[in-house]
Amino acid sequence: MEAKKVVVLALHDELESAYPPLNIAVGAASSGADVILAFSRKGVNILKRDYVPKPSHGVEYLANALKNFGAPTIHELLELAVDAGVQLYVVDLDIEDELNYLYYAEQVPIKWVLNEAGSADLFVHF
Repeated sequence: MEAKKVVVLALHDELESAYPPLNIAVGAASSGADVILAFSRKGVNILKRDYVPKPSHGVEYLANALKNFGAPTIHELLELAVDAGVQLYVVDLDIEDELNYLYYAEQVPIKWVLNEAGSADLFVHF
């Protein structure tokens, strides 16, 4: 049986927006799917070593709730994703400087991501 293909696009870096794409990527990869996790210009902050997720106004309680629940951190989820074989991509950054990412992510145009999404069994974005 051929593996399912899942494409996830992380568009934002707020705390409540960073968890869903990582959770889906980890879950899909853990179930045997081939997973592409792409980060937009703002979502790419999740990959940075010094990234500290901050919740949006009005959901400040979320950080404490996740900590009290014992949820993995964003960096821990990212490590789980990489260990599970999730492929990381950065969309349309046009940045030549070396960025301080935790993990390597290939730069690709948005058109590439949308083409991959068109052939995927599941495409989600947050």
